[in-house]
Amino acid sequence: MPVEHPPHRSMTSKANWFAQRRWVGFALLSSASFAIMATCVRIISEDLPQSEVVFFRNFFALLVLIPLMLRSQTSLKTACFHLHLLRAISGLCAMYLYFYALNHLHLADALLLNYTSPIFIAIFAVIWLKESMTRHRLWALILSLIGLSLLLHPSSQLFSLAGFAGLASGLLAGLALTTVKQLSSSESSISIVIWFALLSSIISAIPLFWDFIWPQSLAWLWLVAVGVFGSLGQLGLTWAYQHAPATQVSPLGYTSLVFAGLIGYLLWQERPDTFGVIGMLLITLAGITVAKERATPALAPPSAVPILPTTNISPNHRSQ
Repeated sequence: MPVEHPPHRSMTSKANWFAQRRWVGFALLSSASFAIMATCVRIISEDLPQSEVVFFRNFFALLVLIPLMLRSQTSLKTACFHLHLLRAISGLCAMYLYFYALNHLHLADALLLNYTSPIFIAIFAVIWLKESMTRHRLWALILSLIGLSLLLHPSSQLFSLAGFAGLASGLLAGLALTTVKQLSSSESSISIVIWFALLSSIISAIPLFWDFIWPQSLAWLWLVAVGVFGSLGQLGLTWAYQHAPATQVSPLGYTSLVFAGLIGYLLWQERPDTFGVIGMLLITLAGITVAKERATPALAPPSAVPILPTTNISPNHRSQ
């Protein structure tokens, strides 16, 4: 007679299976949050100057990070202020350009152009940090160039100032995160993100002296939503990296494009053309190709916002 297994064993194994893969839910939560944050940025930018939106994005990030710094007793003493300043300026410029692209392009297109940052990180790592040009990086470069040529063809809406601004945001975000890679050899992860939030808040506050509109009640809600969903995206990605290898988590970050595409269609009836879809797939594949060779977590999620430290990731996850 066949042996019958107790039903509770099957239920236990299913529970373990879901527990081991809960990082997928965290990664998808992060992706959806960044797409919603981009939506909130576009909506609030209709009522407030872009410079003001950038300031509050950085200021809210600083408010989130200060308790972390105090709890960990992190010192801001540094011998690399010039690199912190370079990271802040390049990251802040990336944010200005990204927010500009969000206001003038389809939501998914703006997100995609900013998501080219991993390819630029690989290029800067070869040029600046003298890392080798691996086969993964070479294929990623080829795929991204083909994808960009399809996206930025002359008859496309992306062949415009906003399109090139979005691409420049990816390049500058890549430079900022390569600087983080250089800083990480001597600075703590908490110190790096605190310095970025602090310097970005100070620098982005300067334009407010001549371009400030006091937000009305509804505008405050949208600004808070930008901060909340940006922080939720950071937390979701951090939690995912704590439960799975970076080579598995990083590719799921590109599901933000799906969420952004759905939101763009539902709210603004945005539809990509055929060349755009193919280019989007090639650039996504290029980003995943770069991510597959990386055994440690990404330096930051796309969209040029600081990520919370992931120092408690288990060695087993790092080695997978």
